[in-house]
Formats: sequence, C-alpha cells, structure tokens
Amino acid sequence: MEKRVFIGSFIDWEKLKKSYTTIKKDLSGVVSGSWVKPENFHITYKFLGNTKLDKINEILEILNKYFDKELEANISLKGLGVFPNLDNPRVLFYKVVENQVLKEIFLDLEEKLYNIGYKKEIKPFVPHITILRIKELKQAQFIEKLKNYEEELFLEQKTITVNLIESILNPKGAVYKKLDNGSF
Repeated sequence: MEKRVFIGSFIDWEKLKKSYTTIKKDLSGVVSGSWVKPENFHITYKFLGNTKLDKINEILEILNKYFDKELEANISLKGLGVFPNLDNPRVLFYKVVENQVLKEIFLDLEEKLYNIGYKKEIKPFVPHITILRIKELKQAQFIEKLKNYEEELFLEQKTITVNLIESILNPKGAVYKKLDNGSF
C-alpha cells in the first residue's frame, strides 16, 4: 500500500482568512481556477509522491527531530507571486520573505532524504503558500491587480512545526492529513 505524501509546515490560516477573501473578491472576473482551501495553507519542503508504507516509516524516523516541536522561525508573508512567471502564470501564492530557518530545514531534509534514496531538488527552494491554481486569466488586468499587493504584509508567524503530510485527492480538492508513527 502507498500514500501520496510531502513534507511541509502548516500556516496559521485563521489569520489569513480576511486577506484571502479580499484577494479572491478582488481577482474575480480577472482570473479563474482552483482556489486552495485555507485549512490547506502550507509551506512545502519536499513533495515525495506515492510512497510505500515501509518507506514512510523510514521518513518518519529521519524526521523525528522535528515532530511535536515548535521551531522558532519568524515567518513573514508579504506580497503575492506567481509560478512559473508573469508571462505564463499557473500558480498564485503568498510570498514568504526570505527566511534562514526555513532554508536550513530544507537543506537538512534534502540531505537526510538523499541518504535514504531520494534525489535532491534541481530547482531552488522558494518557500511560498499556494492559494490558486490558475486555469484562465485576463493577463494585463491580473498583473495590474498583483501590483496592489506588492508591499502588503499578510502574516507574521513566530513558530512552525514540520510534518509528513498525506495528500488525499478527491473531486472537491485535496485533503491534507498529518502523519505520525501511529496514524496509519
């Protein structure tokens, strides 16, 4: 048996409800797609995909130093961004201000996962909170609206936890569930 998993940190989405609602309202008519449920807001360190249960146990062992620990990270979300670029935006996200703690967690996880057979990431680590998977947009209007959010500070969060998270796909959108040694 396998589970679809990634390593990530959930964000205090309750504090983002107001800005998220405002952004959705502001961009209606300009962009459409799949909006992420706020309770799913997270930073991804590494997407692992379909993973066998014995491998999940191995991953949980190497993540043991992170579980049930709040790490001081002082995360700030400021401005909105897109992937891959403004010429072809496919994902809209809250930008995470550069953060050394998150970078160190990512590098540590990369090394530990490499040691158990996972490839290292080719792309640079860009912490972000995905809020929309874009299907269609009016590009000029969309870019203009994004400028309104360049300097907006959406959230400051002092601590995070790192989790192994199962992504359960269904027609109404993904459901994310933290995994630990006793949860499967």
